[in-house]
Amino acid sequence: SSISFASALVIRSIDVADEMVPGETSRITITLRNDGNDDIEDVSVSLDLSDVPFAPFDSSSEYSIDEIREDKTKDAFFSIIALNNAQSGIYKIPLKITYIDLGDDKLKTKSSLISIIVNSKPTIDVNIEDSLLLKNQDNDLSIKITNKGLSDAKFLEIEVGNSRYITILSQNRLYLGDIDSDDFDSIDIKVFINKNAPDKTTLPVTVIYRDDLNNEYIEDFVIQLNTYTKNKAVELGLLEKNNTIAYIISGVIFVVLIIVYTRLRKRAREKSS
Repeated sequence: SSISFASALVIRSIDVADEMVPGETSRITITLRNDGNDDIEDVSVSLDLSDVPFAPFDSSSEYSIDEIREDKTKDAFFSIIALNNAQSGIYKIPLKITYIDLGDDKLKTKSSLISIIVNSKPTIDVNIEDSLLLKNQDNDLSIKITNKGLSDAKFLEIEVGNSRYITILSQNRLYLGDIDSDDFDSIDIKVFINKNAPDKTTLPVTVIYRDDLNNEYIEDFVIQLNTYTKNKAVELGLLEKNNTIAYIISGVIFVVLIIVYTRLRKRAREKSS
């Protein structure tokens, strides 16, 4: 839509990217039209980037046009880059235009705004923390969710699905809330692993969250799990061997030996007396 300054100069259009990602460049094209009855000269179009997370890229923040004749249009071009630390949000860039209207030969100044959206989708990664998973029994499984992106993940939920060899024994859908950029959170669930499970199996996980602009994302992950029999875990040094029975047997033998020794000693004393 046209933005009229109630004078000879009209902004016919502003062409800019719908969204920008931190570190990304974008080209802005501002189309100006002279709707007056006289030519205009010395047109200067400038962007005020002092209070927004943008900077000029391979260009200046000011663009000059020698003249725009009556009923003609010309474009002003800018190239900007969103700074790496730009937070997601909507930013308004002040736009200033000065020109000389040859009808009255006066310098005129007009102002407007350009809106640019910065949005960086969170980058979610899901894996398991160190967990010893044994077959044919219940296990505690810890799942770690990391946000490696430049923006925060909001209202995050995680849903853990069953697989052929794994049964979820605890609540399988949990709400974690917000995970900030370069941060993580984790959940603990209880699972039963079938005795016939392969040594390497998988578990499906779905993560649901929103970005800073309230856009919703649903992402599916498949995490890899290593499962072991007790004997294999002991063999690999992952699990200490259970020596309880051996200790019990040794204790019983020790007690029996003491009893035998006591009786033999008693008989020896009786014979001696």
